[in-house]
Amino acid sequence: MKQDVSEEMLIRYLLKEAVAEEEKAVKDWVQESEANARELEGMKMIFESGKQLAPVSPLKADAAWDKFKELRSAAQQNDKKLRSLYPAANWFRVAAAVTIFVGIGCLLFNILKNKADNPGNMVSIRTLKNVKVVTLPDGSIIHINKNSSITYASNFNSRRVITLSGEAFFKVKHNEDAPFTVITNDLTIKDVGTAFNVNGKNHRTEVIVESGIVQIGHSSASVRLNANEMVTIKAGERNMTVQRSTDILYNYYRTNQFVAFNTPLHRLVDVLNEAYDQKIIISNKLVINEPITVTINRDDSLARILNVIKGTTPALNIVKNGNGYSIQ
Repeated sequence: MKQDVSEEMLIRYLLKEAVAEEEKAVKDWVQESEANARELEGMKMIFESGKQLAPVSPLKADAAWDKFKELRSAAQQNDKKLRSLYPAANWFRVAAAVTIFVGIGCLLFNILKNKADNPGNMVSIRTLKNVKVVTLPDGSIIHINKNSSITYASNFNSRRVITLSGEAFFKVKHNEDAPFTVITNDLTIKDVGTAFNVNGKNHRTEVIVESGIVQIGHSSASVRLNANEMVTIKAGERNMTVQRSTDILYNYYRTNQFVAFNTPLHRLVDVLNEAYDQKIIISNKLVINEPITVTINRDDSLARILNVIKGTTPALNIVKNGNGYSIQ
């Protein structure tokens, strides 16, 4: 489908912040007609003149952009009047245009610079009962688990910082010039070219690295995690101990499957409780570490899933208990 070219897209193109699809759309648009090419060239000229003459603007970005469009319209009307009054005086029209466009250039340059440098324009994405898959402007992909949210600045390509509440899986496009950073609770997680899961729910933060390397730190300590390593930090704790990641249950909301391979029963129960907002209690402490090997579809009901788990270990006795379940 052909993509519409807006003025905001042209701004991003001039600032070299447009994504690949937008760059292609602008180039195709320029090829469509000489008028389009002249319009883009005019914006470039205004931008360059303003860059030289106007280091400061008192207007905020949105108000300044409206003012720019108003002045540009006035300039076009003045040009039409000059054409009718002085059809032969091209030099006069040129001089007037230069005067008008230099003034407009000062304004437009500050608009563009404000849009590029101001991180105050924030993008927020929130989930409720469903998982969302989001592709960021840099091509990185985030799977956001239910009841979670991410926030980032609109100038994300130059400042790749994500604030996370809840849980998400990050598959990052590595860029040494713009490090990818996730902030959750009081932890800062920096990508060194990787895919990783972050869970900041239930008064603790868990980071599991699937591939690559991440750097995790807070005000008093930092650790580096490699593939198949993890750290879990409870609220208020400062120590971070690196451990091996022994299962892939964290992936359930991305793959839509619970995959357990010799996984302790308590670990599988913890994930099921979180996934289904249920309260499953292991009342028989003798089976708390019972190894479970099973693959379960997330779309199945919790009652069916528990029945499948019981089938793998007949010694388990699962009892419905009010709004929850008890494993005896």
